[in-house]
Amino acid sequence: MSQLLYLSIILTAFDIFLIIYAFTLPLYPAKWRKKVNLKHNNDTATGIAIIFATLFCCVSWIIYFYFLIFDL
Repeated sequence: MSQLLYLSIILTAFDIFLIIYAFTLPLYPAKWRKKVNLKHNNDTATGIAIIFATLFCCVSWIIYFYFLIFDL
């Protein structure tokens, strides 16, 4: 149970980091962003990473609270 709590906290921290990173993307110089996006498509990859990180984060918290409520 404590490992699941720890995993949920780690996933939440990673998700918060990705969200903060996405909000700071416009602060980088436009020239650098265009150069990186041509090679790696950074904006799209960041958005997809946020979607999946949030999905895993929510599912891990749901599983944790399920086990906590029903004492399994």
